[in-house]
This record gives sequence, C-alpha cells and structure tokens, in this order.
Amino acid sequence: MIGIGLIGAGRIGALHAQNIAVHEQAELVAVYDSVAAAAETLASRHGGRAVARLGDIFDDPAVEAIFICSPTDTHVDLIGRAAAAGKAIFCEKPIDIDLASALRVQTVLANHRVPFMTGFHRRFDPSTRRLAEHVGSGALGQFEFMRVMSRDPAPPPINYLKRSGGIFRDMTIHDLDLCRWLTGREFTGVFAKGTCLVDPEIGQAGDFDTAFITLWTADGASCVLQNSRRSNGGFDQRIEIMGSRAAASMDNVPLTQTRLVVPDGLRSDALPNHFPERYRDAYVAQFNEFVAALQEGRDPTTTAIDGLSALQLADACARSAESGRPVALTPIAAMCEGGPCRTLSAG
Repeated sequence: MIGIGLIGAGRIGALHAQNIAVHEQAELVAVYDSVAAAAETLASRHGGRAVARLGDIFDDPAVEAIFICSPTDTHVDLIGRAAAAGKAIFCEKPIDIDLASALRVQTVLANHRVPFMTGFHRRFDPSTRRLAEHVGSGALGQFEFMRVMSRDPAPPPINYLKRSGGIFRDMTIHDLDLCRWLTGREFTGVFAKGTCLVDPEIGQAGDFDTAFITLWTADGASCVLQNSRRSNGGFDQRIEIMGSRAAASMDNVPLTQTRLVVPDGLRSDALPNHFPERYRDAYVAQFNEFVAALQEGRDPTTTAIDGLSALQLADACARSAESGRPVALTPIAAMCEGGPCRTLSAG
C-alpha cells in the first residue's frame, strides 16, 4: 500500500481523496487544509486523519507520496518541502502563477530525485487518448492545424478567480498542454485576445471570461483555441486535428450515447455538468498511472517539464492579451537541454 498525504481539501482535493480511498494499492494517510474543519470532513469520509500542521504530513514515515491540491500560489513552497522530505509528488496545475517562481522547481527536483507528476488529467481521458493514438500512428501525416473548443458551464466563484492566476493559467492551460501532447510539437509564438462577455465582475477583478488564442510552431503549423466561462449546454469540450493526409476529431461526450427520435428531429442526452463528471474516468486513470510509476520505480508520464511548458505558454497568452501583441518564446524544453530540466523529462 502506498501511503498518501493530501494537502488541500477543496473540490479537487476531495475528488482525489475519493480515488485514493477506493484504490486497492493506496491509502489516504493524512489530510491538511488551512480550514481545519474541511480536512476533518474529508478524512472522516475517506479515511486517514486530519492534521493541524503541514509538518505532520512531511514528517510522517507512513506518507510516501504527497498530493498538492492547495491554492496555486502555495505550490512551489510545498513542492520544495515534499521533495526535501523524500516524498513522491503529485501537483495540480498550474505549478505556480508566476513562471519565474515555477522554474525553481527544476533545481528542486534536480537536487532531490523524487517522482513528480503534473496534474493534466485530460491526457488520460479515453476519447482524448484515442485521438492521440490516431496522431501517433502517423495516419494524419504531417501536423498542420489544430482547433480546440473549451467552455465551462458557468464561472467559478469570484474569490477563486482572484487567486487563480487568470483564465489562461487556470483554464486555458489544459488546452495548451493538449496542444503540446497531441501534436508532439513545441510552439514558438502566441497571440491571445481576452474579453468579458459573461460577468463584468470578472473584468473588474482584472481577468477575462472569454478568450481566443493562436499558437504557432517554427515551421508555421498552428493551433487555435477558444475558451469561455459560459456554455448554455453543459461542459463543452471539442478538438479537431488536421494533417497532410487526414484529420481526426473528438466531439463532446454526452452523459449517454442514447438518441430520442421524435417527429421534429433527434434529441441527444445532455452534456456533463462540469469536469468532475466529464473526466471522472480520466482522474482514475491518472491516479493509476501515478501509483504504477511509484511501484515500477520510474517517472510518471506527465512530467514537471510538461507543467512548466504549459505554464510558459499560459504566461505568454496573458502577456499577449495585456499588450495586444504577439509574444515570441523559446520553448522550456529547448531551454533546458543539458541543464537540470533534462533530468526531469520522461520517455
């Protein structure tokens, strides 16, 4: 059994706690949250004990791995403490709000060789993985263009948004990671436009609720992303990839595959309400990969470089939207060749 300490008992922490609790080869040992009652509630529901001090998790020999599900601006410090304690680490995205701060993780993980996984659960969704298989088989030929649509059913609470790092680091970052993972390419330029069409309070907080992003590679292949904090039909997730020989796409995945035939047309079942429903199986598969990596003594397949690379793109999006101009960049993976980053990449 792999003993796990969980830091953060909010919505995402609770989701991970449930998956840990039902896994046959893992157990929830300890839970910490700055709100003690939240930690106590989660521990009583899924096992383990609520602890009053972070040190109780880092110092516990029964804790072999730590799940970091706390607010984003706490991640880098917690990664450093967990790595120094010799614990395997799972960190929810993004690694940090500030790219310069996040890059400190390179040195931390170079000095403390512990397994590290960035939480990009969409890579483990069965439909998305099937799309990746089509691309990986070479059936599409040379990658030319990718289009991604992601729309949430409604904005999260404004207090969450104020601490999230903005739409690009909080929401778009998932799509940016998929652009890298599905195409196998690094992007050298970004242009982003953000507006407020959903809730003026989001604009007053200095953020956007609607965004349009274009990414391009050195040889001119591109991705176009559209994000919105509003979808009138549920959680909207669509992808299309075009190559020199063929195209592949992933449409929305409804709650069921049933269709109702009525005189005035066809009616499909509703879309999932939000990401916990849509990506339930993906979260389970992601946790299975983390456990398997620890048992097999290897790095998890979603690495620190993946987290840093997606954050670099999100940071470039934010700068582009603020300035109204394209942003050129040298990909993190290229910057780290021969340096500490090189030791972090897996596969």
